[in-house]
Amino acid sequence: MIRRDFIKSGGTLLAAAPFMNFGAGNPLTKKMLVLGFDGMDPGIVNRLMQQGQLPNMQRLGGQGVFTMMRSSIPPQSPVAWGSFISGADPGVFGIFDFLHRNPENYNPMFSQTDTLPSRWLVNLGQYQIPLKPGKVVLKREGRAFWDYMEDRGIPATIVKVPTNYPPSESKQRTLAGMGTPDIQGTYGIYSLYTSDENESQSDLSAANIYYAYIDENNVMEGQIEGPKNDLLKEGEKVVVPFKVYVDNRHKTARIDIQGQEILIAEKEYSDWVEIEFSLIKHLAGISGMVRFYLMEMGDRFRLYISPTHLSPRAPAVPICTPSGYSRELTDHVGLFHTIGLPADTKALNNGTFSMENFITQSLSVFDESCRLFDYELQRFSGQKEGLLFFYFSSLDQGQHMFWALNDKEHPYYHPEESRKFAYITDEMYRKFDRVLGKAMKNIDPGIPLLLMSDHGFGPFRREVNINNWLVKEGYLKMSVGGGGEEISILGYADWPASKAYALGLNGLYLNLKGREKEGAVGPQERRRLLDEIKAKLETISDPQNGNKVISCAYISEDNFSKNFIDRAPDIILGFDRGYRISDESALGTLSREMISDNMGWWSGDHCVDPKKVPASFISNFKIQNPLPDMQDVAPTILKYFGIATPAQMTGKALI
Repeated sequence: MIRRDFIKSGGTLLAAAPFMNFGAGNPLTKKMLVLGFDGMDPGIVNRLMQQGQLPNMQRLGGQGVFTMMRSSIPPQSPVAWGSFISGADPGVFGIFDFLHRNPENYNPMFSQTDTLPSRWLVNLGQYQIPLKPGKVVLKREGRAFWDYMEDRGIPATIVKVPTNYPPSESKQRTLAGMGTPDIQGTYGIYSLYTSDENESQSDLSAANIYYAYIDENNVMEGQIEGPKNDLLKEGEKVVVPFKVYVDNRHKTARIDIQGQEILIAEKEYSDWVEIEFSLIKHLAGISGMVRFYLMEMGDRFRLYISPTHLSPRAPAVPICTPSGYSRELTDHVGLFHTIGLPADTKALNNGTFSMENFITQSLSVFDESCRLFDYELQRFSGQKEGLLFFYFSSLDQGQHMFWALNDKEHPYYHPEESRKFAYITDEMYRKFDRVLGKAMKNIDPGIPLLLMSDHGFGPFRREVNINNWLVKEGYLKMSVGGGGEEISILGYADWPASKAYALGLNGLYLNLKGREKEGAVGPQERRRLLDEIKAKLETISDPQNGNKVISCAYISEDNFSKNFIDRAPDIILGFDRGYRISDESALGTLSREMISDNMGWWSGDHCVDPKKVPASFISNFKIQNPLPDMQDVAPTILKYFGIATPAQMTGKALI
């Protein structure tokens, strides 16, 4: 996709903006501030600017530029922020989706990290003691732009940028962001204790649901699951017990856990509570932390417990560089969330949270991020030189869940919920405008300041199962059943007879001989088949309304550098506005229908054609290119600090 096509497709989005200016670059400087607002949509920014609701963003853009920025292919956060970090397209750093697949067994796997267990164990009674610890490996390839700054002795602080867990080796101050797991190694498993017997029997994703038995003394006993104890031969999970003393008269509860007493009122969150998971009594343990949320008391008792985060005071795995950086932050601002996706979107989708509950939790995450930012901004203001990059997740996670509140065409639109909560999206943008205002107030006006996102946002009204389509078109053969059956391709695909399959949020793979374990596509038909499938994908229409489903299918070898293209899907699916792949298809399961209504609060998305969800670029400096690209930001930062664009970078400096 060439840039003029991108401009043409999205040019109407900002046509009314009177404050877009382009020009020559500014002189080099010794300091620079970059703010990453994940998911900040340029169309929404433009609308709110026109209404005078984002005065700081408008002022910043008036000093330099406000424009769309081309996101990555696909516009997923780990891919786009990987392009920012590397100054290159995904073929250079090797991440193309949240999920890749293992060609040896076709199974999906996390794209960003690989966990390597210890292979050196000694048996000691019931324990298996590792002589060398296992480790988590970052799969983002190549050097980060701050490494080149380190070479020159220029300090950089990089807070919570995605695609940097575990943090790449560096002497710079870095704190891991998206990709950082909870203490069980997942993206977040919460717990709910409920006195509602029906609710306690629910089988919900990413959740542990327990019946809350409150005895005649108004005492409830529970437990918090910790990590699997790999030191034990059986490898069972470690648990921490707790007790809750319920006072219905005063609508309060006291939680006793590991010698700590936590008093909370109904509809109130506790502070972070640190707990220790013992692996070998008195010898080895892992520190974690949770927050309790007393959601209901009286006729129904409901206690939410957050996923167990790694404690930044003593993280069990590396989450920062240098190793003491997270403790320094804790000492100055208190404990803070470490999991990479801290807003509990699963709790809302599962029905555990109401929209009001989710907004409360989302705003608490935002406030916590602001405290971290205030500390780093103050520190940056006192520095003579260097870069501060600070990332915020709340706008992205919020818009995923808030979209249907303002979209009357969405099948999950609820008029009553909209009446009460439709304000929240615009209010979040106003809150982030105030964050920018604080930054502008606290730094010298001559310091380059860039506010950017990784992608925009759009509606997710209809979900698409591409594996159903592949079965229908004869590219994917099943050993039992067929399209319309809820069965997994991982267990029931007839691989020797199958030519293509889909896994991940935007990926379609050919079943190639010599690459996949049971490949069926030979090298002589590979390119012809790619072109054929691409053409057919771009003709799929929705039988409900006749709308186009996929606006562009991107053949990877035509769009990416070749360094790590062997990891890439053969085709990246660029869904049209309103459509996204279904969760079932992403994990390799067929659905009863190929295209169906999205009936859940996860109602907005960006895993579509990047031309439909451009990112935002707002700066107090002018740029030479009217359409910047995510991969252009790193070379621009380096140029400000007098560093030539490294050979590995495919992006171009904008000044």
